[in-house]
Amino acid sequence: MKTSYLVYALSLVSILLLFIVEQILVVDYIYKTSTKVVVFFFVIFIFHYLTKRNPGYFSTLKMDLKRLKISLGIGIGSFVILLGTYFMLKDFIDFATIRDNLAQKNVTKETFIFIALYIVIGNSFLEELFFRGFVFKNLLQDNRIAAFIYSSFLFSIYHTAIFLTWFNVSLFLLALFGLFAIGMIFNWLNENSSNIFNSWIVHVIADIAIIIIALLSVF
Repeated sequence: MKTSYLVYALSLVSILLLFIVEQILVVDYIYKTSTKVVVFFFVIFIFHYLTKRNPGYFSTLKMDLKRLKISLGIGIGSFVILLGTYFMLKDFIDFATIRDNLAQKNVTKETFIFIALYIVIGNSFLEELFFRGFVFKNLLQDNRIAAFIYSSFLFSIYHTAIFLTWFNVSLFLLALFGLFAIGMIFNWLNENSSNIFNSWIVHVIADIAIIIIALLSVF
């Protein structure tokens, strides 16, 4: 099997499985998170075991320092944009529905502080490892355009499983487009680096803004 086909197959199966866990089984957050950790790491292990490719997601031998600085700027910009967008659109978002949806997964005010710490550090790393490391980096070796488009599309679709019932159609499509654009930017930041640190920096800063929004309106 061609290496790129294996990336497509394994990544699609992973996202489908996580969609089922998120929207059909509706399990507690801790079980959903545990499933994601197991699935992502298992898929990456299987891929590298079968292809014998060097993972190279954390190597510091080739650092794109120029884009690393850009990452910090984009991260700060994302922080400001996310908070600004929240204040502009908060009257059009049904935060009560979001709160109820999260409560079904045992995400409450009492548990959120622990979940927030995981989201900012652990979850951001896990998503960068999977989407920018496993998917993008491995497809990039075969087809640059496909690598950019597919990994960004998969990143946006993956997140729809989380907020599928949160927004109306217009906001849903806006979020989908925004996530795709973010995925493209994240890919660009990592394109010339031998690791995923550039996009991870932006992801962490953006997630901090999202946590602040959740504290302001949901919890």
